[in-house]
Amino acid sequence: MSANIKDHTAVGAVKNNLEPLASDDYVFYSAFETIYDDQIEVVSLHLDDLLPDESGAVVLFAAEGNQIYLEAGELLVSCGVANSHVTASGVDVTGLNVYNFASGLTLYSEGEVTIQTGM
Repeated sequence: MSANIKDHTAVGAVKNNLEPLASDDYVFYSAFETIYDDQIEVVSLHLDDLLPDESGAVVLFAAEGNQIYLEAGELLVSCGVANSHVTASGVDVTGLNVYNFASGLTLYSEGEVTIQTGM
């Protein structure tokens, strides 16, 4: 190599540690988990975690900017925006997102809910 030409390939290089990692260093993610912005709070729930009122309704309120991920082991039958309606527990859900499941459970939410079904 000529004295006037510098080889920069090793500048800033870090030697890789090729030893096996300790088991605590491995991170396993389910297909349901996701990478998200640190400013956004992600709430992950399973459909079985929700306790419906007498009419089978659940209402979720999350702060603005929060994302809700729901894992459901059953079919989502329909979704949309609720018309004028008050739940059996007395919550006015008019204008909220509504999700109906095959079991009869109806989920209302201020924001959109990302739903992963097992179907």
